[in-house]
Amino acid sequence: MKRVWVVDDAIPVQELHAAFPLPLLFEAATIRYLVEQVPAAQWGEGEAAVRDLCQALCGEEFEATFFLSPAEMLHALSRGATPPHAVIFDWEYAASNNEQNVAALDRLLGDSFVYVQIYTHLGPAAVEPSVASLRERFDGRLLATKDKAVVTAAQLRDDIGQAWSGTIAGEVADQVRHEAVVAVERTLIDVCGVHKSVLAEMADHAVENLLHLVLAKVRDEIGEVGFAALETVFKGQESVESPEAVRRLLSVWYYYFPHDDRVRTGDLIELPNGDLGFVLTPVCDLAYFPKKTGKRLTWVQTVRFDHDGITALNNAGIKFKQIGKSIIADHAGDTVILLPNVPTKHGSRESTADYAVLCHAWSNQLFDKTPDGPLLYKEMAPLSRRCTIAEPYASGIIGKIMSVISSPGTPDLPEVERRRLEAVAGVSAKKAKVPAVQADAAVATAPATETKAGASSEKTSPHPREDKPA
Repeated sequence: MKRVWVVDDAIPVQELHAAFPLPLLFEAATIRYLVEQVPAAQWGEGEAAVRDLCQALCGEEFEATFFLSPAEMLHALSRGATPPHAVIFDWEYAASNNEQNVAALDRLLGDSFVYVQIYTHLGPAAVEPSVASLRERFDGRLLATKDKAVVTAAQLRDDIGQAWSGTIAGEVADQVRHEAVVAVERTLIDVCGVHKSVLAEMADHAVENLLHLVLAKVRDEIGEVGFAALETVFKGQESVESPEAVRRLLSVWYYYFPHDDRVRTGDLIELPNGDLGFVLTPVCDLAYFPKKTGKRLTWVQTVRFDHDGITALNNAGIKFKQIGKSIIADHAGDTVILLPNVPTKHGSRESTADYAVLCHAWSNQLFDKTPDGPLLYKEMAPLSRRCTIAEPYASGIIGKIMSVISSPGTPDLPEVERRRLEAVAGVSAKKAKVPAVQADAAVATAPATETKAGASSEKTSPHPREDKPA
């Protein structure tokens, strides 16, 4: 832990700015001067612990920044300041209350990857009831509230180090943040050099297409240096996380919650009967919904992948033979696609459930009162969005559905031809489930598949052929 922000109005900065407007923040050099030049008695009654904390944080081993109020801290973040590793947050301010403090912490923890230490003269019991909901939402990043007298720089560093243990927090997270920011700036250099009318044409006047274009450029700009930084994530010890933690991470990876009201390809929509539908209508058609679709939204139905759902699938003739290595792999033939760890509630990952997409279960609905332009959820009641499947998973699912539904039904190879090709490929009799005698016979009768100039074709067969007299 290195970067620390302190939010406390007990720091006597008025000794420096008695007759002038106060700046947004104070660097360590300024606070170090106060510690050295302002007598301890002028730091306020009972604030000796704050002075000692400031003195320790102004040392070479920390990069400390100081604020007099939560509003100034949030303003600095909104102006693009790099988030700190930890924030020491005083609970008592003039003209403030518990609700305002909770709102400030909610925004801080929700918008930045930081850890927060609340300290106060009131004692933990006076604060904890107010922050219980924050502690539940931001598990692990809101440290236990402490009295001001017991919070020290060394103890905070130990607490943060323990919280970071087994995660990518710290140097790796800083590298990821740096490479991502640099990639975004390089992308803006290129994209902002193109007239917006040209960008509109390239994106076919669809916001989603422009977003995909920008994100693809960001990915490319991260480049080798960025990927080298990210590789650090995979150089640690083998994961010992609980299955619940793994499922939550996969849920973050597979699904997200858009903040707007636009219907997207890959949305999982909640149907009136409680089931989910996977939206298939293409992006460009959703952008000009009435004109391109005849006001019809198309989706594929899903079924809950639990005991009741699997029983229903079995009764319908869908038998699970295995679970493939990806969600679009062969699980029960080509008819289903698995969606693991889908959030059960919009905007929350506290609970997840597994689903199966039914590739043949297409549905659509007419929304005849939708105006020109993109389709919005406010025009689709009672249908609503649960979440959206992220890329590349959404495109993979759509590709699999389309390949299944448009398959021309190529006839199977004759059994004897399969045996011959298995022999040519060197597939063992056991693996091919063919008796050894039959396999040998198949090999012996298999014609040569390649002949080099000047070489006898018999050399391509693993079994030499005996020449018989004519």
